[in-house]
Amino acid sequence: MKWYMGLGNQGDIVLSTRVRLARNLEDYPFPSRLDAKEKEQVSSIVKDALSDYTETPLKDIDMTALSPAGAVSLAEKHLISPEFASDTKGRSLLLSASEDVSIMLCEEDHVRIQVIYPGLSLEEAFNTAEKIDSHLEKKLSYAFNEKLGYLTACPTNLGTGLRASVMLHLPILESTREVSTIADSVSKIGFT
Repeated sequence: MKWYMGLGNQGDIVLSTRVRLARNLEDYPFPSRLDAKEKEQVSSIVKDALSDYTETPLKDIDMTALSPAGAVSLAEKHLISPEFASDTKGRSLLLSASEDVSIMLCEEDHVRIQVIYPGLSLEEAFNTAEKIDSHLEKKLSYAFNEKLGYLTACPTNLGTGLRASVMLHLPILESTREVSTIADSVSKIGFT
């Protein structure tokens, strides 16, 4: 079953949990500095490193072979970013059958591991992402600095390269016009 068709823990409020890890290979410029052929080379290296990963079978999707509507559909299901869908040259997507694991290759970073589960599942999503990341890190040299952590194209991802989020259904806050008040309060403590 696809992740977006299920109802997970606290599913009446928490629609989904997402954990994302951004990684780059040590010996290559960030994807924005690579041409299509170099992106294909980086993608090939990452796919080779995952070729013996059996815990979550992943299908290789050549983004250039997808129709524009197919790419938009993947973005609407939150499996890829809109930017990834709009420029497919040299990019690949590794996707699990249940679509709960997607790995974008040569998006903003060389490797963008994303795990999405229905409901509140932060620990489970992190564990899945971390297993994939650990498998890759045994075979690849990531761009890493002792003081800064994992080096990423966007400074906001620098360090752990981790983003964790939950999508909430909060209709009462909207109906009472309290959403903006809550959003302001949440941003003051460092959340978005």
